[in-house]
Amino acid sequence: MVAVNTATEFLWGTPDEVGARMRPDVPSFRLVNPAGDLPPAMREFVVTPMPSAPVELKLDPPAKPLVRNGRTVGCVWEDSRAVYCSLAGVLPPDLAAPRGAQAAAIFPEMEALLAEAGMTFAHVVRTWLYIDRVCEWYGEFNAARSAFFESRNVFNTFLPASTGIGSANLDGAAITAGAIAMKPKDASVRAEIVESPLQAPAMAYRSSFSRAAEILWPERRLLFVSGTASIQPNSHDVAFVGDIEKQVDCTMKAVYAILESRGYGWKDVSRAIVYLKEPSFRAAWQAWLAARGLPGDFAAETVCDVCRDEWLFEIELDAERT
Repeated sequence: MVAVNTATEFLWGTPDEVGARMRPDVPSFRLVNPAGDLPPAMREFVVTPMPSAPVELKLDPPAKPLVRNGRTVGCVWEDSRAVYCSLAGVLPPDLAAPRGAQAAAIFPEMEALLAEAGMTFAHVVRTWLYIDRVCEWYGEFNAARSAFFESRNVFNTFLPASTGIGSANLDGAAITAGAIAMKPKDASVRAEIVESPLQAPAMAYRSSFSRAAEILWPERRLLFVSGTASIQPNSHDVAFVGDIEKQVDCTMKAVYAILESRGYGWKDVSRAIVYLKEPSFRAAWQAWLAARGLPGDFAAETVCDVCRDEWLFEIELDAERT
């Protein structure tokens, strides 16, 4: 893993596309290479063996791009056991609409892209929601998501892991979204919801996501831990308000409990992103890592608004085991 200290490192696309969008204060979430290569963050979803440190990963058959308004916002690929769909940088169809309407529209837009891959929202294992000025309207966003999930019976099929984080975007949308979905070809592959041993289910306070989700293949397992922050046990209250050191420690204990519950450890983490409310909070995060002998580049780092004013730190990660 490589430490990322500026949001510009999250920009995906051709050099011209990246250059046209480059701003240090605005992350972006894009796919790249519609000819069939996958961006680095998607490579871990490919089951077939990969060369060490690949520069390009060619799929056979190639990934099929999903395009909206001339932009590649998704791709579909498959292996012998499942079909996969990745969505990234999905936008509401009307960027001038009120932000609540944009939130309500983003999920049908994702659903339409999934339909092109032969999937429904029931196949979604993980989502990312980048929400501009999130603390001003997180409740409104949550209501829109829950209404869509109710209408599609998502709560009774598969409630995905998720990250909902505060971030503007270069398109001027109130929200931009991404997802990973999987449609098994046989019973040898499945996805499971994973609860947190130390935190109440997010649905307990009407936030529509699972604490974690796992894909299980015969050859390996891949765990997605949702965006996680410091919460009081068996509660939805923020723990350690105003104390960044204790929030980091509380959050990481909750994350490790999820990992441990499924037989993973820190050494199995394959991808991680830390969201810091203020740049100065990086010192507390780095001190926590150093005290436990973990490398300073354990996670990519960016400065984003977490979805409650009192939260100072959030982390998402994936872990993989054979």
